[in-house]
Amino acid sequence: MLQFLTSLFKPKPAEAPPITSETSMNFDGEEVGPFLNRLADNPRFALPRDFAAAISEALPELALDETRRWRIDGDFDGVAMRLEIQIYMDDINAPDLSFHSSAEVVAEIDQALKQLDG
Repeated sequence: MLQFLTSLFKPKPAEAPPITSETSMNFDGEEVGPFLNRLADNPRFALPRDFAAAISEALPELALDETRRWRIDGDFDGVAMRLEIQIYMDDINAPDLSFHSSAEVVAEIDQALKQLDG
């Protein structure tokens, strides 16, 4: 009974802002894991430790013209965020990655993509 009463007064976790923006880039297959690891190491993000490995390990299983999407919940600048990563295999070992989230999150990812493409 006490546990029920205390659960009534627990603050609800903050909801992530809605997904409003997108950025994308074509990758060589071997670039996906290192890019996602650099994203995870970005101090503005707090992402699950295993998300980059899970996505990288799924790449060889994707057939040509297949699409797969992952939903990742984490923080951006200390605020809850939701990131969706979609991979479309438009060429053999050359996936197209698109990143969907709030405008601020996508802007940070877009900067990282520009550095990679630079």
